[in-house]
This record gives sequence, C-alpha cells and structure tokens, in this order.
Amino acid sequence: MEKVKILWFNEYSGLRIVHKSVAIVFDPYQVLSAKLIPLNYILISHEHFDHFDLTLDVELSKYAQMILADFESGSRLKKYVQKDRLKMMKPGDVYKDKNVSVTALRSNHPAVNPLTYFVEYLGGPKIFYASDSLPLLEFSSIAEYGVDVAFVPIGIAPGSSPRTGSEIVQIVKPKVAIPVHGTRFEEFNSLVKVRSPNVSVKILPRDVEVEVEI
Repeated sequence: MEKVKILWFNEYSGLRIVHKSVAIVFDPYQVLSAKLIPLNYILISHEHFDHFDLTLDVELSKYAQMILADFESGSRLKKYVQKDRLKMMKPGDVYKDKNVSVTALRSNHPAVNPLTYFVEYLGGPKIFYASDSLPLLEFSSIAEYGVDVAFVPIGIAPGSSPRTGSEIVQIVKPKVAIPVHGTRFEEFNSLVKVRSPNVSVKILPRDVEVEVEI
C-alpha cells in the first residue's frame, strides 16, 4: 500500500503532494512560500488569479527543479525562470525524468489554454489533477492506467458543482477521490457513493498536511 502526504493550502485547488520525499506543488496561490518548501516540481494549470501567482511562482522557482505550465502562464514566467527549468505544456505533451511522468490533458474551463494533469510517481502512485475542469469524456483515457487519487473541483469555477465533480470521478475511476475548489463536501460524497460506489472519498482539512493511504 502506498502513502502520500497531501497539503491543501487554500480554498481553491492549491496542493502540495509528497511521495518518498518528492514534492509536487499544484497551482500555488494564497500561501506563504515557506509552507511549500522543500519542493521538486511546480505544475500550473492556467492563468486565472487563483491558480497563477507570478510573484509566488518566481520565488518558488528558486527551489524547484522543474516548472510545468500551460502556455499562457508559461509565457509570463519565461523571462524570470531559467529556460531549462520551465516547460510549457499543451494537451498530449509528456514530461518525464527519474522521479515522475507528467501528461498534460485538456481542461473544460474558460481560460486561454487550460490544462489538467495526470502525474505518475515512477514506481509509485498515479494522480489526476482536474484543476477547474468540468467533465470531459476524454479523461477516460487515463482510467485504464489505474488512477490512485483524483483531485476534482466541486464549486467556485464556472459550472462546477458536486455533481460535475462526481461525474469526473465516474469517468476517471480513481481509488480515492478528493474534492477541492469548493465546500459542499458531503453532497459530493453522497453523489460519489451512488455513481461510483467502489471509490473512496477523502475530505481534507485545509492547511494541515495529512497522510493518505492508497
């Protein structure tokens, strides 16, 4: 059984995930940089203010070995970050090194070129980060790989709700579903129990790192 440490650090989709000392930070915003260090990777899904904070990303880039970003966010970052430590991603692109494999997928969200991410710790857990996306049937392409944890939005973003979050879970079929970007957790939990009874729902406390077994 694998274990991951997860910190949900804001009311949106800001996450720090650690497996065997390899730390990935998703969409840092509304958090002190010291809370996210040490880190290895920063993944940015799109340019909206609650997912992309240029000042914070530049500060965190001093500690990260690689930043992966959508093209709009990446274009704003590139004059501040060394070229070999920034990769701008589009749907279908893959980044891989000795620690992780990261595949960018499309996002159904009104931004310039938003992304979702499928992350595999090599030899470890597989994670789907849905950012602000509404359901897309093409997410089924990663279900066959065996998603361990899916982070799905359940509010705030346009059209997002516990229902749409539960629909993403139904498509992706993770072992564990974790709702973020919203507050209607119990409604989400109830819907997942009906739609995907084999999926375990984990509701995270905010600003507290927790260990999750998968």
